[in-house]
Amino acid sequence: MIGRMTAVAALAAALSGLAATPALAADGEITWSVQPSSPTGPDGRNEFDYTVAPGSTITDYVSVTNFSATPITFRVYAADAITDYDTGSFTLIGADQASSDTGSWTSIDNGAASCADTSTEQLEAACAAGLGVSVTLEPNSRADLPFTITVPADATPGDHSAGIVAAYQKTDAATDGSAVNVSQRVGTRIYLRVDGPLEPGLTVAGLVSGYDSGWNPFGAGTASVGFDLTNSGNTRLSATPTATLTGPFGIPLGTLTAPEVRNLLPGQAAHVVAEASGIPPLLLLFADVTVAPVPSDGKASGDPLPAAVAGNTTAWAVPWALVGLLALIAAIIVGIVWYRRRTRERLAVAIGVYAEQVRREALDSAGDAPDADHEPVTLSQR
Repeated sequence: MIGRMTAVAALAAALSGLAATPALAADGEITWSVQPSSPTGPDGRNEFDYTVAPGSTITDYVSVTNFSATPITFRVYAADAITDYDTGSFTLIGADQASSDTGSWTSIDNGAASCADTSTEQLEAACAAGLGVSVTLEPNSRADLPFTITVPADATPGDHSAGIVAAYQKTDAATDGSAVNVSQRVGTRIYLRVDGPLEPGLTVAGLVSGYDSGWNPFGAGTASVGFDLTNSGNTRLSATPTATLTGPFGIPLGTLTAPEVRNLLPGQAAHVVAEASGIPPLLLLFADVTVAPVPSDGKASGDPLPAAVAGNTTAWAVPWALVGLLALIAAIIVGIVWYRRRTRERLAVAIGVYAEQVRREALDSAGDAPDADHEPVTLSQR
């Protein structure tokens, strides 16, 4: 497949993936493509796809085209392919890493393909920076480069993958005035199958599920299921994951269908996440996950498929917004009851104090009044 990449000054990270579709650049920007070729130019293939015996040597061509208005120098080399864990997509090892599989078997125009010493990260990065060949292309020109894949005699049976990339690098100034290396690469895929027993396999691990009730106390929520899907066999595999959701007593709640995982490479894993909204909060959520293998791309489309794999997980599906609302209402009721009780107690105490005060005042008044039965008698003298 033709892939094109635009070198944008604001992007300061090396791109490790391969373009899945042509990426067109605006006028005046740097644009290039990499695609399978013949000695006389591109031959219409979307990727390199081989089936060979151990110890075989393959010779082929890759085309690099500069669509820009200025001469550009590219470093063209091969790198091992991996599956991106977060997206499940086909990508490559980092530009500072040395290949150990198909990338190290692939020499571009007799350039270096492997590193003898990778004992430290510094040594590995320094060696990786010199792999491949440097090619300078004039504006709107193309180079059809020969390459050779030398398959070891002890290569393991099954699928091996890599990519041939054309990397472009320049130095830009950051906002603080420092220099920033802008490195970008785009390429085409290599699928290589070594003869021998094919043993496809898939495993599911790390199943987790969750439930988000949202802010509406009377509304439905969102259920999610996540797990790791690992290719435990030696062939490329694609798979369609689904999850059936049920509540207590087997109440059906719906089905989650995650995006299909395409061309999962042997020994690689992808993290799969599926979500569904409109799931009622029934306190418990049960998820039964099934992963069904489907044919992969290219020559792998006719491969035998492994059995489907399954697993299950459980999550609490609590309407926390409703619980919070009920808790708030309960707190208000308790507060009102407490306030009324406290008010009555204070009123009773105040009435008691007042009554005691009145009683004492009454007693004091009674003690100070004259005694009517013992009025004083005044005797007159004659």
